[in-house]
Amino acid sequence: MSVTAIFILLLSNCNGKHTHKGFDNKTKDFVNDSIKNRKSIDSQMALADRPDSEQVGPSFKEVLADHLVSYNKVENIDKVVIDGNDTLQLHETYYCLHDSSLIVPKHYLWGGDTSKDFVTNNFATKIIVVNNKDTVLKKVFNKSEFNNTLFEEERKYAIIFNAGYVGYNKKKEEFALGYSITIPLTDVGVTAYITVDKKGNYKILDEYAKLDSYKK
Repeated sequence: MSVTAIFILLLSNCNGKHTHKGFDNKTKDFVNDSIKNRKSIDSQMALADRPDSEQVGPSFKEVLADHLVSYNKVENIDKVVIDGNDTLQLHETYYCLHDSSLIVPKHYLWGGDTSKDFVTNNFATKIIVVNNKDTVLKKVFNKSEFNNTLFEEERKYAIIFNAGYVGYNKKKEEFALGYSITIPLTDVGVTAYITVDKKGNYKILDEYAKLDSYKK
């Protein structure tokens, strides 16, 4: 299964459980950005049982190495939007918590050493929204914030795999940001969204329609 196919799977459903309606080119842009930002889960998941030397794409060791490198990456998003008399500033920082508190059971791993569980870290995203000179939102979002959009296996073992900026909707007066919530080294996960309005009110959604109304 290709990386693109994996993210399309996440956008459509998770084992037939999640349904996302109304996705368009903006969603495709978010998916493409996600793929670029975090190279791959693995482009050859269908070949997982074959030796690394026989696989056509990144091996399990390479994917694992890429995941481990992500622990030291910090990704920032900064946007400024003029909406009427208001100047809105959005700052987001996506980062690893280095907590070693997430244990993925060995039976979830599609390759590599399946004799033991995989111990990894959780990730978080900090969102700050300033309306003119007033900070209307300053909050760290952990995976637990997305629990209402997740099923039990995702609540237990998934991480905030990546974060992306969708855009700003002037009619709704709110920003939208997109996330992939995925179990590390697997294709099990979903997409979710955070919207934040001019007053700092936020919502967490498991689907978001008409994303073409958001301007990057």
